Amino acid sequence: MSPRLVLAVVAGVLLGAGGMWLAVAPAPSPATPPQVQAVGVTPVPAPVAATDVEAIRAAVRQELHAAAIPPPAPAPAVAVAPAPEKGEDAPTDEADAAPPSPEFIGAKDVVEEGLSRRTWSTEDRRQLQELLPRLLPAEREQLAKQLIAAANRGELVVDVAGPLF
Repeated sequence: MSPRLVLAVVAGVLLGAGGMWLAVAPAPSPATPPQVQAVGVTPVPAPVAATDVEAIRAAVRQELHAAAIPPPAPAPAVAVAPAPEKGEDAPTDEADAAPPSPEFIGAKDVVEEGLSRRTWSTEDRRQLQELLPRLLPAEREQLAKQLIAAANRGELVVDVAGPLF
């Protein structure tokens, strides 16, 4: 036999034996830390799980009571004015009491014209954008509600890319 062949056989046997040893070796036991006794300290037994349900409930109630946030103070009562009778005039807001501005009349005409045509074009938007800065906030809100509601209900075909006004 040649030395090469002997070396190959020995290597094969060793590798095979090592593989078999790994395959049948017992599983290593889980590593547990060694118990070290401190000098001068008495061992304390592990805590036992409490099984007294009422004691647990009482402890939880006590913790919840200690952490409870006090309820908010009741809101002061608001006096409600009686509704006006049929013969009396109803109170109005300042915006309702003041006459509409000339710009509002023009802006309202632009919106109503678009609603009557059932379309909203870029020209309508341009005209309304020119008038909006000169309107009162309540007037702007009224026109915006009217225009947006009509567009949402499908009563107005929007031919504009971007915002309505």
